[in-house]
Amino acid sequence: MISKDLMDEVSDLNERLKNRKNVSKLSRKKVRDLIRNKKIGEIKVYERFSIDKLKEFKKDGSICVVDGSVNRIGANYPNYVEFFQSMALVGSDQEPLVKADILCPLVDEFSERDQFKISKQKLCETELAVAIEAVLNHKIKLLMMDGTLMRYCIEAKASYDKLIKICDEKGVILVGVVEEISTKIIMNTFHENGKNVGMLFDREALFNVLYMNEGFVVEDHKSRKEEYNIEQAFIRTSKDPCVIAIDIPSQNIGKFDEIISFVLTMSDENTRGVPFLLDLVDKKTRIDNKQAEILAKKYLDTEMYQSIFRSQRSKRVI
Repeated sequence: MISKDLMDEVSDLNERLKNRKNVSKLSRKKVRDLIRNKKIGEIKVYERFSIDKLKEFKKDGSICVVDGSVNRIGANYPNYVEFFQSMALVGSDQEPLVKADILCPLVDEFSERDQFKISKQKLCETELAVAIEAVLNHKIKLLMMDGTLMRYCIEAKASYDKLIKICDEKGVILVGVVEEISTKIIMNTFHENGKNVGMLFDREALFNVLYMNEGFVVEDHKSRKEEYNIEQAFIRTSKDPCVIAIDIPSQNIGKFDEIISFVLTMSDENTRGVPFLLDLVDKKTRIDNKQAEILAKKYLDTEMYQSIFRSQRSKRVI
């Protein structure tokens, strides 16, 4: 059942969201003027590749996309096991590359406090491992990761540095495409100039600010990703009013406009604006709840599964 108290709380949340100090007071013009006048970046229109340009871009190698998935079966700490699976799609004529791993506090012996950090590290490591294998064993032109490059630098720096080095040696363009944007460049710039806009993330701040095919590269001094040697851009690739972010290593800044145009080309204007190849690899690598349970029941002893990993809640009959 849903209680009246809970319904009232959600209604109250709706009012509090409407009363926030930010979006209702920020017009498209105000945000666009801020981007230009405070030198956050230069807004411009990017062109999609023609068929010939796309063929030329891909003649030096294939496009590889990488994503990872994690799912958990069991109860609370320490009685659970997490399954990690990361995949690289190298081309339609190649078998996907896959790296997998598991995490179980009962045998890996880490504290409850550290469990989420270790889980994030493990996912990053498997994604980087399969990316490195792809670059080493295939002729890759562009390697597209699902999410910001910054998380690899933070959670798995040694493996990330290894990938950067291999990409540089082999002339592979490394790109991170970010849908769930959590930077606060617009908010910070408003605050620096004496305007309090509350807690405002760039995903919300740039909603319906850019026109389709418009974007901008963030100037170094405005991005906290600079300390990680990562360059950042925003672009609206579709009719959907949301933007996506694009990350590249700083040494590839000279190719950024071409990279942005490529990401734009790979994104259908009638969708939410994410390159379709990322949706494809996400679907292929994802481990859903049913698959995770089947894995556990098939490869763990029945007694082990029942006594350790099956939650008491799942045994309820009412």
